[in-house]
Amino acid sequence: MAGPLRVGLVGVGQRGLQHLNSLVQLQSDEIVQVTALADPFADNLEESKISQFVDGYSPAGISMFDNADSLIESGEVDAIWFVIPPNQHKGEIERAAERGIAIFAEKPQSLFLDDIISQDTAITKAGVASTVGFQMRHDRGYSDIHAYLKDKWVAAMTMVAEGGVEGHSKKHSHTEEQGGPANRIWTANKAWSGTSIVEAGIHQTDIMRYWSDDDVEWVRATYTERPAELHEAEGDNPIAYTVTYGMKKGGVANLLFTKPARSFYNGRFDYIIHTHGTIKLEDDFVDYTYDGDWPPAQNPSMDEVRKVVSPGPHGRAMGPDSTLGIAQSFASSIVEDKPELRLNSFNSSINSLAAVLAANISNDLDGEKIVIDEFINDDKYAQYRKNPNR
Repeated sequence: MAGPLRVGLVGVGQRGLQHLNSLVQLQSDEIVQVTALADPFADNLEESKISQFVDGYSPAGISMFDNADSLIESGEVDAIWFVIPPNQHKGEIERAAERGIAIFAEKPQSLFLDDIISQDTAITKAGVASTVGFQMRHDRGYSDIHAYLKDKWVAAMTMVAEGGVEGHSKKHSHTEEQGGPANRIWTANKAWSGTSIVEAGIHQTDIMRYWSDDDVEWVRATYTERPAELHEAEGDNPIAYTVTYGMKKGGVANLLFTKPARSFYNGRFDYIIHTHGTIKLEDDFVDYTYDGDWPPAQNPSMDEVRKVVSPGPHGRAMGPDSTLGIAQSFASSIVEDKPELRLNSFNSSINSLAAVLAANISNDLDGEKIVIDEFINDDKYAQYRKNPNR
């Protein structure tokens, strides 16, 4: 297409502001033109507030809307970034796709699989460009791991993500006016977030799929629930999550996710086991593997088997660089007509979302093994797929 991509953004809260910051950077490079913003709360659209979070922001040339449908019907956008709480989707993605608008959907796109299938059907029928906000795929170190593993079979992966409920501390959405929590943001509330494993652990789930070039075949999960007497002060999401994924190629992935209150600690631990090596995310991302004649006459030293996959220093895979990277890739893929620049599509991302939603079901069913294809298709899971509000 000729000229910059006309972009609208729906949802100018914490994550929306991060995306807007990237879009304003791309606007200075004439890749996009931000033409419309929508948010149900007028204060989120005020220049004085947005400028606190977005360098170089100006409202000049930007139309403001208090709802998504007015923006969709405006005719002012070629693509929309949908950045709203997952329980607030009410068919906006479908209606945008039907108008031929490209879709950037921040995850999770809904808390109910029937909604996801409806969104995907509309996008596929319209033939519009789409991507889902799995920005970790655009991190340099993580994409280096993906490329390194292209010709290798991944036997096991483990990711430990240690964080607290305070990880998202700024309250932008007036959830208290929409039946949500009054004292904290929606990510700590199960009815709004679908649990932390759905709202946040979906990133780790997706990046393990990306690393291994694989899909989740089944899931088992056990959560440590937060005591009921703490729900009002701390939210009702579990304190800790233990999730095991069986991959279609035969490997196993483990995700351990923690969300205690008052700890303010953030930590991580990652490893990937392929047939003949162990990848560790150190200052450099490295593979410990022996390339010499087998068996060796004597065991080699660690220095002799240490192979750098991606040299450091590495930043946060969920940081501003990868947010900018996914925005630039999606916009450029449309402007330059190069779909290969998109590292996922709405359709290809369904497996990641289905996996974390199935983890919730497994926990509710005492750790039952949930096969993803059955979760998507079988009547026995229909009650879990259906959005009771639609």
